[in-house]
Amino acid sequence: MPKVVSERFLTLAEVVEILEEVQRKRDLSSIEAYTLDYAKKFSRLDPESAKQAVAELVELGVPEHTAVQIVNIMPRCEDELRIILAPLMKAFTSDKIKRMLEIIEKYRKEE
Repeated sequence: MPKVVSERFLTLAEVVEILEEVQRKRDLSSIEAYTLDYAKKFSRLDPESAKQAVAELVELGVPEHTAVQIVNIMPRCEDELRIILAPLMKAFTSDKIKRMLEIIEKYRKEE
């Protein structure tokens, strides 16, 4: 059984990057293959852009685990973003919400 050395939150784009690297070295287990397939289908950014977007959201005061989910979901409007932020029990000003949406739009790929 592998030993856990450290933990961190990953965006779907980072999961794709990691699993594709593992796949080049060995065959993926069935769980890894399903995870890679899922991450490829739903990832909306490249790994570097995802990391940068998370970092910018964290700078605005969003906890890292929530910033990762925002980047994974890429909400399009304030209402969608507020739903993701609701469990935090922290009020964000309209200006911060707008700034978060600007960050998301800056990294959004053409869909």
